[in-house]
Amino acid sequence: MLHRDLAQLVLQGDIPSVLRMGSERYERLPSTPEAAPQRAALGQLLGRVMLACGREEEAEELFQRQLKSYEAISRPMVRWYGTMDQGAMLLHLNRPGRALECFGAVADDARAPVEARVEAMVAASISMHRAGDCRSALKSVEAARALASTLANEHFAHLVDCLALELSVLHSERAGESMDDHALGTVFQDGAAELLDPSALHQKLGDAATNVQAWSPWVAMRMRYLRRMLEKECVGTAAAAHVSDALAWLRERRMAEVETHARIEGALMLIGRDASRAASELLAPLTFNEALMRRSRYALELQYCLAKLHQQQGRHIDALRLYRLHTQQAVQALRSYAAVTRTPTFLQQAKQTDAGDAVKMRLPLRYRRAYQFILDHLADEGLSVRQVAAHIDVTERALQLAFRAHLGITPAELIRTRRMENIHQDLQDRRGGAAVLEVASRWGVTNRSTLAHNYRSRFDQTPTQTLRGLAAGQGGAACDP
Repeated sequence: MLHRDLAQLVLQGDIPSVLRMGSERYERLPSTPEAAPQRAALGQLLGRVMLACGREEEAEELFQRQLKSYEAISRPMVRWYGTMDQGAMLLHLNRPGRALECFGAVADDARAPVEARVEAMVAASISMHRAGDCRSALKSVEAARALASTLANEHFAHLVDCLALELSVLHSERAGESMDDHALGTVFQDGAAELLDPSALHQKLGDAATNVQAWSPWVAMRMRYLRRMLEKECVGTAAAAHVSDALAWLRERRMAEVETHARIEGALMLIGRDASRAASELLAPLTFNEALMRRSRYALELQYCLAKLHQQQGRHIDALRLYRLHTQQAVQALRSYAAVTRTPTFLQQAKQTDAGDAVKMRLPLRYRRAYQFILDHLADEGLSVRQVAAHIDVTERALQLAFRAHLGITPAELIRTRRMENIHQDLQDRRGGAAVLEVASRWGVTNRSTLAHNYRSRFDQTPTQTLRGLAAGQGGAACDP
C-alpha cells in the first residue's frame, strides 16, 4: 500500500499532520510517468482529507491535477478514479443523486480494481442515505461488505463493517417515532429488523470498536460514540455532554466538514431525547442567520431541526413556516434525485439474488451454485452454458436436464430472461435519456438484432418503446431497438 504512514495517521485521526506531511510530499514528487502511481494514490488521500476539513477549493484544484497522474498510468484510471474524485466532490456539495451516478459507474465496472469498486459501493450507500433512500443504502453497503470479504486486507473489510453499523444506527434513529414527520423518512423493510434491533446493534458496535481500536482509534471512537447514544440512559444532559465531547474531538483536528455533519446528526438525536436546549445550542453556529441557513447545502435538515425545536418551545407559527420550507425542499431534492439517478447494476444484482433465493432452492445443492453463478455473471458478455457447466464440473447436458426438471427452463433461457428483465428495468429507470445499446451492453448484450428479438419475445414491445413509455404495439419504432 502506497503512503501507508499517512493512511495510518488518517485512521488515528491526526488530520493536521496528514495535511502538512502529505502536501509537502505531493509537491516533492516528480511529475513523471514513473512517479504517477505514487502521486495518484497520495492525491486521492489528500483530496478526501481536504473535503473532510471543508477545504473544497483546494480539493477541487488537486483533483484537476490528479487527472494527469491518472492518464500517465492508463486511460481506464482516468475513468475510474477521476469519476470517484468527481463523486466525492458532489457528495461534499450535498448533491447525492449526481454523486450516486459517479459512484455507481465505478461500482458497476467489473474491470475496475476491487478496492475501487468497494469504495464506490460504500460511497454510493452514503449518497443514498443522504437522499433518504435508506433501504437501498443498506442494500448497497451489504453488497460492499460481500465484495470486501474477498480481499486479503482485513482492515478494509472491518472499515466497511463499521460503516454498515453506522448507517444502521442513523437509520434507526431516523425511523423512531419522534422523527416520523421527516419528509425523507423511510420505513425499513426487507429483513432490516435485525440490523435495527437496539440490543443487537449495541453489541455489534462494541465488538467493532474492539476490533479496530489497535489500528484505528478514530473509527473506534466513532463506534463507541454511536454505542453510547443508543443506550436508554443517554438522554437529556448526558446525551448533550456526549455529543459535545465528540464535537470537541473533531474540532481539535480541524475537521470542519465532519463537524458540521456531526452537529446536525447530534441535534437530531438530542431532539429525540428531549434535550431541545442542548440541540439548539448545538445548531447555533449553523442557524444564527436564517437567510444564510436557507442557502446552506444542509438547509433541508437544518430547517427540519429548527421546526422541531420551535414546536417543542410552543412557537407553532415559526415551526409551521420552517416545516413548510423543509417539505418544499425535500420534494425538490427527491425530484432531482429521481431525475438523474438509476439503480446501480450491482444493487440490482443484489436484489435479484435475494429474489432468486426461493427459485434457487428448488434445485439440487450442486446446481444451486450454477444458478448463483449465472446471476453473478449476467453482465459478462462471454457467459455461456458451457462456462456455467464447467464451474460446477458437470456436462452441459446434465446441467440442462437439471434446470428443465426442477425449474422448467434451460440455463440459456434463464440467462436470456434475466438479461432482458434487467435491461427493461434500466430503461425504465433512465426513461427519456438512455442509449439502448449502452444499457444492453451493461448486461452482456451487444448485438442489436438479438436484443430486439429477445426483448420483444419477453415484453411484446421494443426497447425503444419502453424507453419512450409507449404501450406495446404503439409508436413507429417497431423495428428499431
